[in-house]
This record gives sequence, structure tokens and C-alpha cells, in this order.
Amino acid sequence: MSSEEVSTVYGREEFKRVDVGAVMRDGHPDISDGDQLIVDLVAKKRESAGRPLSVIDVGSGSGVLSELIAQRLPDCRVIANEIAPNPARQARDRLAAHPRAEVFTDDFMDWKEPLDVIISWGSHHHLPHSHLQHARTLLEDGGVLILGDEFCPEYCTEDDVKRLKNADVIELGGGYLLAARDEIEAYRADGSVPEWSRVLEDRRRRTLWNWYKFVIDYAIERDHWPVAIAEMQITKDDMVTAFEEEHKLSPLIVEHELAVNGFEQVAKHVIGDRPAELQSFFIYEFLPANGAAVDSAGDR
Repeated sequence: MSSEEVSTVYGREEFKRVDVGAVMRDGHPDISDGDQLIVDLVAKKRESAGRPLSVIDVGSGSGVLSELIAQRLPDCRVIANEIAPNPARQARDRLAAHPRAEVFTDDFMDWKEPLDVIISWGSHHHLPHSHLQHARTLLEDGGVLILGDEFCPEYCTEDDVKRLKNADVIELGGGYLLAARDEIEAYRADGSVPEWSRVLEDRRRRTLWNWYKFVIDYAIERDHWPVAIAEMQITKDDMVTAFEEEHKLSPLIVEHELAVNGFEQVAKHVIGDRPAELQSFFIYEFLPANGAAVDSAGDR
């Protein structure tokens, strides 16, 4: 995750003494259910491998998920990767009782050791998307990327899907989605943005607004004011197109982004049971494109 100096939440004075990861799991829908599913997926991977695994939790925050994995699989090496100082300290405290768990406070791009499982849970929309290529280089044979996030509920039309399926590159330019090499070159040359990208971004922001209203009301109804206040700040940041620290994309866009970065989707799990406009949480299992299949009960 990003450092406290630029983060949407961790750098703000009112949250410096708050365990954001813990309170979000009390006052925000679907996160705890996602935790449990990810722990189950890692346990299943451990069982099929027949040996302890090396697992990294990228953007781990205060280490809530890392601790759940360490508790369930005490023989596995669990690395909580968090660069923001306050949650990193909280993660160290949380994992202190687990001898096979550790906290890595450098950027994920600086991790060099091979891994069996890379987890990105709620982190993809915060990270520079170049991290996907690095993740591919780290995965051992049979290794898996478990990517789950609070996505923007789906806003792509059928025409958008056709365009994305024909794209061999996907990149964000100033927060606008670019899906052709000539578009990327034009943006880099003079900042020009195609009309399709502008329309898509407008639809993203309108879809997000509907989602955030639901999340904030959810927290207020449960008297979780720290979560409601944090989500108001996050809403503001996410609505700013060019703000790279908080930029949620739709599930279909992320699926295509993973494909063009050399990953094969082997499972897609939906968290929560709501209408599509309020369906935000998905957890994916990806393999490097030439990797072996994994045993999964998820939808293909």
C-alpha cells in the first residue's frame, strides 16, 4: 500500500491511532467473508502441495488476514507486506506470537524470493499496476495469485467488453483507461484522451457514487462512525480521476488487465448476494499463463 504521506486514510491525523483494518471488518460489508474464503483457499493449496508454503500478503495493512493465515497454517511462512508505518507496527504486534510470520516493510517490487502464494486483498486498486509483472516472476511452479478487491461494481457495456477483448495492452493514463498502443502513445505525447475513455470514466464515477452511498449508510446504520468517515474520504479520492492512490476499476477490466499481463484466470468467487450495481467484492485465483491448473471449487 502507499506510504502515510500519500495514503488516503493512514496519513490523516484522525486515523493514525486507529487500526483501520480491524474497524473495517466490523463496519464494512463483505471483508470478513472475503478473509475466510482466502484463508480456505490458502489452506487448500497447502493441502494439495503437501508441504509448507511461502505466502505474501501484499498491502497487508495491520495484518488481520496475515494473522488468520498464520493461525490456520502455523507451518507456513507468512509475510505481511506493508510500507505505511502505523499499520506496519500494528501488524508486527499482531503477528508477534507467530514464529513463522514476519512483516516486510519495503515496497513489494523489492521482494526477490520465490513464493507459492501471492495475496492481493483490497490492494490492487492502490498499487502501481506494474506489480503484476513482478508477481509473475516470483511465483514458483504451481504458484497462485489470489487477487480480491473492493472493485467498482461492473460498469462495462457489451461494446466495452468487445473492445477490451481485442486489446493486447491496458494502461491508465491520468486515470483514464487506454486500451490500444496508439492511444497510450498519444497520451504520453500530448495528454490526449479518447472519447471512449472519457465516457467510460464518467460511468465509473457514477457507478462508484451509488456503491459508496450504500457502504456509508451500512456503516452509519451500525454506528461505525470511523468507517463512515473513512469511506467519505475514500469516496472523494476515488472520484478524482487522476488520483492514483485510490482508483477502483470494474471486475471485467481487471480480468482483462491480468490476461494481458500473462495470467490465466482459474476461479472467480463472488462475495455477497446483491444486485449487480451493489456487487463489489470478488476474489480471483490466477496462474501464470503457462501454469498448471489448481484444484478449486470456484466458478470458471
